[in-house]
Amino acid sequence: MRGNTAGTSVKCHRSSSRAPSTPTTNDFLERAGYEVIKKIGGGSYSEVKEVRQGYNRFAVKVIDTTKVSEDFRGRFLPREIQILSKIEHRYIINVHRILQAREKVFIVMELATGGDLLDYVRRKGHLSENRARMLFSQLLEALGYLHNLDIAHRHVDLKCENVLLKSSSYIKLADFGFSRSCSRDGRRVLSQTFCGSTLYASPEVLQGQLYNPKLYDVWSLGCILFIMFFGIVPFDDGNVKKQIKQQLNRQIRFPASPSVAPEAKDLVSSMLEPDILARKSIPRILCHPWLMANKSEGDHIRYSLTISKK
Repeated sequence: MRGNTAGTSVKCHRSSSRAPSTPTTNDFLERAGYEVIKKIGGGSYSEVKEVRQGYNRFAVKVIDTTKVSEDFRGRFLPREIQILSKIEHRYIINVHRILQAREKVFIVMELATGGDLLDYVRRKGHLSENRARMLFSQLLEALGYLHNLDIAHRHVDLKCENVLLKSSSYIKLADFGFSRSCSRDGRRVLSQTFCGSTLYASPEVLQGQLYNPKLYDVWSLGCILFIMFFGIVPFDDGNVKKQIKQQLNRQIRFPASPSVAPEAKDLVSSMLEPDILARKSIPRILCHPWLMANKSEGDHIRYSLTISKK
């Protein structure tokens, strides 16, 4: 399955019901034509349900706006809906409909039945270089697409848990709750707002400095690739001061086992580079020897065009 098909558009609907009481989530979904199968996830302000409509199955993210801050409700949620409405990519979860019923927002999207990347790595212990290369290349393509839309994907989202699997060889990037649209007006776009986990945080962010969101994403990619290789995180995130010191001193914890090619370690190191002027951008990552290992010249040209095309 490859995301949206030609001519497909995201439809936003607001319930016109004037019933005196708010229907339950399941009631509303059933009235909208969906059979609720089960709950498959959730958090402090949202839950995800698997539903069926005819022969098709979907995931529905249900956001309860009464459980979020005014800032989230007024700024971040409209931004998420705006972003979702313009995304169409084979490695990004496809959104079919966005519904609203009073205090709840329902995002009906493609169902990825293979779980997330973190669970997959935990089950396997670690991934082979070939498997990691394949999945990482797909993630690069998805992120490059978002960057070309001027969407800086926040680290609270760009993490293993939000890389979903359609199969063991096909990823789908999901969840854009803290993405932020970036202007084309300057050569560098800096952000003062940090939203995210310290596990994926770069040193400039942990130190409270202004940061380039796209280079911040590259740091997160380095963390994800490291986790694919070794099943552990590259830095000690239990103590922020210690983590920053390790990052600035380039003390990446490469285990002796499993064995990983020097080129693979070099790619990780180039993304986990504390100097943002030396940290690789996505176009430069695409040319790295480790990623090129199993690609023909024609494959690389087509892949590069996919990333760079505006």
